[in-house]
Amino acid sequence: MEVISDASPRILVDGEVVWSDGVAEDLVAGFEHLLYRVAISRHKRRFAVFHAAALVSDGATFVFSGPSGAGKSSLALTAVRRGWKYFSDEFVVTDGHRVWGWPRAIRFDPPASGAQCPDYLLSLDDDDDAPETPSDTVTPYYPVAEEGLQRVACDAREVRFLRIERATRTTLAPLSPTTGLKHWTEASFYEPTMSLGALVGRGRTWRASWRHPEELIDLIETT
Repeated sequence: MEVISDASPRILVDGEVVWSDGVAEDLVAGFEHLLYRVAISRHKRRFAVFHAAALVSDGATFVFSGPSGAGKSSLALTAVRRGWKYFSDEFVVTDGHRVWGWPRAIRFDPPASGAQCPDYLLSLDDDDDAPETPSDTVTPYYPVAEEGLQRVACDAREVRFLRIERATRTTLAPLSPTTGLKHWTEASFYEPTMSLGALVGRGRTWRASWRHPEELIDLIETT
């Protein structure tokens, strides 16, 4: 493998360009994308892999799923700062009986030029663990401390699934196991080869809308 950071940054594997989609500062993201792509292809027969965030609180694993921009990373950051254990804000894996994540530094895309930055992202600038960045940008990565990582797979029957979306107010509404299974399948990168039945159950699936991540985490902790 070669990582070339010249005027045309790129990553090569066996001489073939596998990433050339950005500037040198994006090489870490490109390398990460390549590793995940290889891991997914190798695990496809044994596991189901989902585009979701996962965190653990009081023995229960909370999985947040939604389209890009729904707020998985923002909710993960807020939960970590509350003391929840961090599994992932991007990939969740299951063999039908156990659930775990692929942890990484929580990553945010900088706001568009001229856009107002949410206060929960601005607070990263004051975080001792966050790398230094110019004052007019948002820290793109938030490294989770070692003691904040969840390292042991969780029982699929302890999973609480939330289909999330941004809205003008924060709500949490229960969904049926059937609807929950539908949302799990939608979040999968490919058709699962094992049963996902253990991941759903009455009282374990919700549709969540949120205005501010603190509000939704508050609601989850008091439900």
